[in-house]
Amino acid sequence: MSGGAATIIFNLDELLELNNAHGRANANVRTREKDLTPNQKQQIYEALLEKSVNGKLRKNNTNKVAELFNVRRSAVWRIWKRAKQCQANGIPVDISSRKPKNCGRKKVQVDLSQVPTIPLRRRSTIRSLAEALGLNKSTVHRLFKQGLLRRHSNTIKPYLTEANKKERLWWCVSMLDPKYIAN
Repeated sequence: MSGGAATIIFNLDELLELNNAHGRANANVRTREKDLTPNQKQQIYEALLEKSVNGKLRKNNTNKVAELFNVRRSAVWRIWKRAKQCQANGIPVDISSRKPKNCGRKKVQVDLSQVPTIPLRRRSTIRSLAEALGLNKSTVHRLFKQGLLRRHSNTIKPYLTEANKKERLWWCVSMLDPKYIAN
């Protein structure tokens, strides 16, 4: 190969054969399936119900239904098992997903009836109130934002914005007799 050009020849039939073999190899690889929808679960249950005799399935029925819906046999078996448990307990068959009820972060239970019993000096700030309730500051702050807890200010020393302070000052000045006011 000293200075000469290399010639590459492709055989089209061999390339097509390689692509087909590669496609078949990838077809056997399983990827993570999405969760079954409630409608799919219901259809699988109805198909199993049609194939059952007196509430019992024959030997290969779960495999057939799994192939029919292109799901794993264990998923079909799980649906059938839950349906049988519901029937055994005497409740209507419920094969819907249990995820919406059992997933996510659990809510912190807060007993707001304890707040009035806490001494005023221990609930004057969010930090001290949170400590007295045994909660995080952020949880107590969220309760304020949700409107479950309400801020309260003293009437002697209320919370005023700059605009409120100016308005109060002008009102006080207007009550004074102008002849006593020096420029």
